[in-house]
Amino acid sequence: MKQIREKRNWSQYNQKLKEIARIEFFISEEAIKEWGYKGKRVIGGKLLYSNHAIELCLLMREFYQLAYRQTEGFVESIFKSMQIELNIPDYTTISRRASKLKPSISKKALLRKAKEPLVIAVDSTGLSIHSRSEWNRIKHAKDKLTGYEKWRKLHISIDVKSGEILGSSYTRATVNDGSELPRLLENIEEASAVCGDMAYDTVNCREAIKQKKARQLIPPIRVARISTKNRNIRKHQEILKERDDAIRYIQHNTINGNQSLARKSWKEKVGYHARSLVETTMWQIKSHCSDRLRNKREDTRETEAKIKCKIINLIAAA
Repeated sequence: MKQIREKRNWSQYNQKLKEIARIEFFISEEAIKEWGYKGKRVIGGKLLYSNHAIELCLLMREFYQLAYRQTEGFVESIFKSMQIELNIPDYTTISRRASKLKPSISKKALLRKAKEPLVIAVDSTGLSIHSRSEWNRIKHAKDKLTGYEKWRKLHISIDVKSGEILGSSYTRATVNDGSELPRLLENIEEASAVCGDMAYDTVNCREAIKQKKARQLIPPIRVARISTKNRNIRKHQEILKERDDAIRYIQHNTINGNQSLARKSWKEKVGYHARSLVETTMWQIKSHCSDRLRNKREDTRETEAKIKCKIINLIAAA
């Protein structure tokens, strides 16, 4: 676990940050070839543009923080400068198609070889659905919206080696982090370890990790008891074995009732601090794509949150 952190090549990192803002970063031969809709035709309005084309427009909108109308003009100007004769979806089409779009955030170029161990870190962050302006602060006062209604949660799982976002989940602010862990691990066949904070110290989370044949790098809550001494979880002793071992280690190394040093020692021993890398990914999402959701509807907000994750994966693969 201690070999996870590698020495960064600062020259390459600096060049990568410069490349991020290049306009052609999002334009590729694949995007041009798959611009038009080629699927099955159904009764009703005809689809002119592929999901790939709509997704490309949304990527530009999110990365450059544009409105829908400005996105249409921006894409049109890029295609004109590249002398590409393709029609551009208008802003109403982009907005309407975004509600049903299911972008795939995984990037094949980042997938790890099977021989290398996969270490996963999970966490969640808040995304505001209102701006920080004084006008919005007064308009959406506490008597109109509760605090929990002013933001949404984005849950992610990452590969700590490459920084790739492997899975994401968009929920309301009141949803518990632990309830989303099984969904974040759905597309992962096997892993060597899963890192998460105390919010994931539940039977369901540990069972989901055990099914992936991974180690449970989750610190037990501060008032945790060994499963054999807790009748509510006694029947889950097999699933909670690693948790019980962590509790015993902390209790054995506690000095004068102070568990802080014992917990710190346990975290260093098992390699728990790799979890901090998911917080770095959260920072990247908010710095490159902002910490706001600008859409008004929940279905388009969910798409917007996934687009944020895909942008980070594209940057990591650049």
